[in-house]
Amino acid sequence: MPASQPTHASPPADGYDDQRARPLRDFGDPAEQPVTLTLNDTAMVTLLASPESLEPLALGHAFTAGWIERAAQVEAIELSHLRHGLSVRLSVAPRIAERAARLQRGGPSVSSCGACGVAEEAQLMFGLTRLPAHPPLAADALQRGFEALSQGGRAGLHTALGLDENGEVIFSGVDIGRHNALDRVIGAGLAARAMPVAVLLSSRCSLELVQKSVRAGIATLATLALPSALAVEVARACELNLICCHRGRRLELLSGGG
Repeated sequence: MPASQPTHASPPADGYDDQRARPLRDFGDPAEQPVTLTLNDTAMVTLLASPESLEPLALGHAFTAGWIERAAQVEAIELSHLRHGLSVRLSVAPRIAERAARLQRGGPSVSSCGACGVAEEAQLMFGLTRLPAHPPLAADALQRGFEALSQGGRAGLHTALGLDENGEVIFSGVDIGRHNALDRVIGAGLAARAMPVAVLLSSRCSLELVQKSVRAGIATLATLALPSALAVEVARACELNLICCHRGRRLELLSGGG
């Protein structure tokens, strides 16, 4: 006799596979938890993030938010559990905490990106500057990044790959939030004192991804789907090499170009 096949409930008349009684424990991936970042004893922001490898996330977000200017300003990083999430405490000198407090959001921020709810437009544009002219990552090198992305991607999660001039992966960040994934790569670059030449992201491009890349001095940002018009406008003003990859079907250089 043939091996028995697993049985499935018959789909309802509307064509849906009814999973309303599926236990929550079955929804293991992608994981998402509130992660509160604090400077000394001041809570600065709560991100909805994947609860793994939180040190580079915290370091990268602190840098791109303008709280710190280099990794050495963080004296220690401590992780702890809260009632519903996690806390990452960055120990810094009092003067750094005081300066960061002036950049703190006008209201509480609970998001994957941390930009929602900023008090002023100037805060959203913080850190933008014109990058030194640099040619975009070569198309064949970017193709190597695609191959790594297709092999290492995780369902339901965004991946950011930090690439060198040859398209080899030197840093990677995986998170439920695309902004968090980029922060993880930037945090790893800060810790290593060497930023990648390019970042490839498994998402579309928003303004904040441009802002984070420019602040980190990353010359090329490549994303899989169309960017917003504002993201392109700011990328052009900052001379960032912004590439829309159309999910690997074709490459469009939208700004920069050295």
